[in-house]
Amino acid sequence: MTVVAERIDRLLALGADGRHPAGAVVGLRSAAGTEVRAGGWAALPTASTDGVPMTPTTWLDWASVTKVAVTTVLVLRLVDRGDLALADPATRYLPGFAVPGADRVRVADLLTHTAGLPPWWPLYAETTDRDGALARAQALPLQAAPGTAHRYSDLGPLLAGLVVERVTGLGLAAALHDLVTEPLGLALRFGPVAPDLAATTADSDVVEQTMVATGRPYPVPPDAGSFTGWRDGPVRGEVHDGNTAHALGGVAGHAGAFGPVADLLTLGTALCDGALVRPELLDIAARPTPAAPDQALGFRRSVRSGPGGRPVTWLWHGGFPGAFWAVEPRSGTVVAGGATRLHGTVGPLATGAHPADPLHGVATGDEIAGVVLDAATTAPTAEGALP
Repeated sequence: MTVVAERIDRLLALGADGRHPAGAVVGLRSAAGTEVRAGGWAALPTASTDGVPMTPTTWLDWASVTKVAVTTVLVLRLVDRGDLALADPATRYLPGFAVPGADRVRVADLLTHTAGLPPWWPLYAETTDRDGALARAQALPLQAAPGTAHRYSDLGPLLAGLVVERVTGLGLAAALHDLVTEPLGLALRFGPVAPDLAATTADSDVVEQTMVATGRPYPVPPDAGSFTGWRDGPVRGEVHDGNTAHALGGVAGHAGAFGPVADLLTLGTALCDGALVRPELLDIAARPTPAAPDQALGFRRSVRSGPGGRPVTWLWHGGFPGAFWAVEPRSGTVVAGGATRLHGTVGPLATGAHPADPLHGVATGDEIAGVVLDAATTAPTAEGALP
């Protein structure tokens, strides 16, 4: 059994009994070659339908991996072309971003989670109009002085995606196509996509429904419970993220990308070998953020032991439903994939005033990330960590 195949078995065993991920797919590209393996189900069998096996070519909802594979890559492309600078004030491109302190937010801060923005807000609870939702995101008060504290936020990359739109004059989906996927020959795109291409991401909208009903782990608008657009059935071919699905038309800087694992491997290779941006620009993007040493531009940083015990720096990001992507710039090693932890585990929409935690016993994103990245650390890598 290969290292990648063994990781599929480990992914499918995560979680409590009866709460294992429905399917898993992992791809690894290194100096030794490329391998993609899959196991489990893209869509579980039901009483009335046959199941659909997960295959190496099954598309995934990349969820928050969109923050790096799409938005960070596009920002770097624009910087490389001289159309944008990371130190530019975000308000240069977002005049509607006018809350106190916004004038001190740099474009880079939106991607390093140091803009002071709230971590999350259910925009769809206030409007399902895309322009209205983007305006609301810019009107949310900052919770910290820009550049002083790190707090992971969907809203920073969301606004960075809007910066890309303003700079290019294109919608985010068109910018992705013109600047990244068409030149590289990738199918990667924003959804919705044909359901038969994709793995089922979740059983329903129960996770966000519960977040809104309980106000945990983040506060919500007082009337958020009046939202009635929840999906009470398998989410397949549509983005799972609520804001992207219900308010942003499936296209956002923080979520919404779909594609096969092979595309993320090719994208990672292009990023590492200079086909997309100058290597020195990637080096700048990979530097640790002063407020959080494990945070780079968009990417998280992880220093792990490589061959001979030498430290190797990985740039990575996960997605809430179980996706994962990582690159090791020195060697060009890339790993992508994950496990559909919300399919066959979280169930239908909740009923009653006090819903139970739908994630109890479900594999965590960190557990999935650990298994997938572990597959890559056995591949040949360059000596030495990034500075």
